Amino acid sequence: MMKLKLAALTLALAAALPAQAALTHNEADITNALVADFENFDGLLSTGPETVAPGITFTGDAGSELGAYIRDLGSNGVWGVGNHFAASGAIGELRFTFADLTAGAGAFVNHFAANVFPFSVVVSVYGDNNQILESHTLAIATDEYGYNEGRFLGITRDVADIRSISFKGNGVVVDNLAVSQPVPEPETYALLLAGLGLIGMAARRRG
Repeated sequence: MMKLKLAALTLALAAALPAQAALTHNEADITNALVADFENFDGLLSTGPETVAPGITFTGDAGSELGAYIRDLGSNGVWGVGNHFAASGAIGELRFTFADLTAGAGAFVNHFAANVFPFSVVVSVYGDNNQILESHTLAIATDEYGYNEGRFLGITRDVADIRSISFKGNGVVVDNLAVSQPVPEPETYALLLAGLGLIGMAARRRG
């Protein structure tokens, strides 16, 4: 009996603990992802809000651009050869807010780099009421003569409590923003099938 009480207490404490976050460099960790690729924009200078995909809203600092097509990233090479992307101003933030809370989000990222600037990007996720849930500062260093090189930066959580993700730094560029979408529970599929069955029966009776 005591063991059962201890087990119940352990489970209750685990449920009360804050969600655990994990930094990832693998976009496959963003499961069932909706991807915003910015190809529908063409050099739109905007601080937002702008809808970049269903349920995803962009805001940024002055100088932000959606559908940018080329950026000289200094020591980190050149971005945008053959595709459009989102870009911040000289020093700024690109933020993406989600209509529905998600358990994971990330994007392919790089930034302007030179000896006088820090070689880093800050990726952060926020919950409701704009409270910060997790933040990481990472160095990104790519070939000075390379094209479209960068790194996937994402954050996953064990519960869906992410309302927005932001990328901050010097001349940050972002592409293929991936946001995890909820997977319907088996019960949801069962209800859907039952509903379709009833619709089919009603249609046959009318015929």
